[in-house]
Amino acid sequence: MSVKLPPSWSIRRRVLAWLFLAMTLIFSANLLSSYYNNIAAADSAFDRLLLASASAIAERTVVREDGLLVDIPYVALDMLASTAQDRVFYAVSAPDGSVITGYPDLPLPTETSPEPIFYNADYKQTSVRIVAIRSFVSGSNVSGFAMIQVAQTRGDRDELSYNLLRQSAFRMLVIAIVGAIAAWFSVSIGLRPLTRLREALGRRSPEDVRPVLHHVPNEFKPLVGAVNGMLKRLDGGLWSMRNFISDASHQLKTPLASLLAQSEMAMRENNLDDMHEALIKVNKSAKRTSRLAQQLLSHASATQSLPTFTTIDLAQLAHDTIEVLLPQAIAKTIDLGYEGDRQAAMVGDRMMIGELILNLADNAIKYSPAGSVVTIAVRGEGNAVTLTIEDNGPGIAAENRQNVFERFIRLHDAKAEGCGLGLSIVLEITEKHGATITLHDAASGGLKVVIIFPLPEKEASKRGRIT
Repeated sequence: MSVKLPPSWSIRRRVLAWLFLAMTLIFSANLLSSYYNNIAAADSAFDRLLLASASAIAERTVVREDGLLVDIPYVALDMLASTAQDRVFYAVSAPDGSVITGYPDLPLPTETSPEPIFYNADYKQTSVRIVAIRSFVSGSNVSGFAMIQVAQTRGDRDELSYNLLRQSAFRMLVIAIVGAIAAWFSVSIGLRPLTRLREALGRRSPEDVRPVLHHVPNEFKPLVGAVNGMLKRLDGGLWSMRNFISDASHQLKTPLASLLAQSEMAMRENNLDDMHEALIKVNKSAKRTSRLAQQLLSHASATQSLPTFTTIDLAQLAHDTIEVLLPQAIAKTIDLGYEGDRQAAMVGDRMMIGELILNLADNAIKYSPAGSVVTIAVRGEGNAVTLTIEDNGPGIAAENRQNVFERFIRLHDAKAEGCGLGLSIVLEITEKHGATITLHDAASGGLKVVIIFPLPEKEASKRGRIT
């Protein structure tokens, strides 16, 4: 049987409730055991008197010429009927089973033994305790075992048992009360470290996300460890939020101001051609600002969000990216194509990997001159899937390749528009997937980006198949 405690109960209340339940069970079991032990003790004490009475009657049972003669001694029965509430019954049976004297309907024992037999029975609508002994008698006309039975009502026995039971219950009740008081103080003392921990956390400011270093009992160390883990994640989230706010306020201030100024200039123009030219600038600035906002959001998402890993087809994601960027490539007369496997299964976050390919391919198109070739390649190789994006652009000097992954870093000679977040987003997504990224010189003189995604053993065994 399971016991459910209300979820709103405190730890102290829960511990005391379970202790009370355990003590109640022990108390009940002890009382039940004491009850039967007291009955056995009372029977043991009074059975000696029963046996003495029956033995005294047996000694006065003799054989005469006219048969079996029983001389019942007064003291044999008087010592049993010492109180007004108890009655005594007896019966003496001849070897042939006939009752010589006493109560002929006194219940007989269910077994035969040379030793005295004690048993309980109901007689004259009351419970009695009976002893039966066999005594050998022999004479000219009678020979065999006579049976002597002496019965006594259970009044004194039951009263003694209940008195002993009340004494046991009183002692156990005192022990239970003392134990409950001791348990209350013990639990209160044991919970003091949690109280101190609660007070220490309550004094902290909302920005204080340092690890909890308070000493607590071993049982609460996993809880403190979980709290520290949560604080660490919260610190990372706050850091990302502060960086995002700082980056957004710093990076969006200039393009928004420029967009506002250009729109005001367009509003002052009276000539339609000049107005059209001003609107083109406004549209160009709006696109640049929109791209910057999108990059900021993508960078914040890549930094903070936890990836949702599923089985994806990297080759299909590459084809989807080509379809998205194809109008941009055509507008710049760039040959955007795909090489490699038709399917390439891997485990990753579909949205993040799609953003990664989009950023790399967009950079390749943006920094490549007109008439160039940009190639996206996906190939499964052993226990990994490799993504390669190669262009004919100016490339990146070896000494600058480590720095381009930092936020808002753009090369001084970069002429294309950008905000310097693309490769930073790529690096964040790569690290979340346990992949490696390297930059190389392309065979045509441009840049070659190689990303290797490791495959889990289960996926490596079925590489090339999407399930």
